[in-house]
Amino acid sequence: MAHNKKKPVDPRGPHVRIYWELIDSVAWRSLGYASQSLFLLMRRKLMGTNNGNISATLGDLKHYGWKSSSTLAKALKELQLLGFIAVTRQGGIAFGQKVCTLYRFTDVDVYEFPKLGFGPIAATNDWKKFASLAEADAALALTEENNSGLRISKRIGSESEA
Repeated sequence: MAHNKKKPVDPRGPHVRIYWELIDSVAWRSLGYASQSLFLLMRRKLMGTNNGNISATLGDLKHYGWKSSSTLAKALKELQLLGFIAVTRQGGIAFGQKVCTLYRFTDVDVYEFPKLGFGPIAATNDWKKFASLAEADAALALTEENNSGLRISKRIGSESEA
């Protein structure tokens, strides 16, 4: 009797895989709901070998109900600070064209992308560095303080120029 060596196919199609270790971590528990939602939507783009080539633009996410660029920016910042994602290419102007920032998931290996300018990266699992909920919350609180300080200084600067 011949054995079928084909990989089994899920009849419901592709899916997002997130291990319990990640969801049960203190870093995940510190994330806001918008950040958790963004993680899932970004993970939806992971196809096996494209980690490091994941974008999260407002244009991409409008289809899923994202409307606020500030909410998106805050969620991306939280995911980075708590070690779930890391930047592989900073967005901006390159070769006269606008390019978006690209990210990698820290719990998945990255394969080489010569066209994008980065080599292989082993999974770093940066989210594991938080030993307690208080430590993760403190990292987020520090960022919120820095962001509010920036808003205040911008407001003061604009008032003094008027």
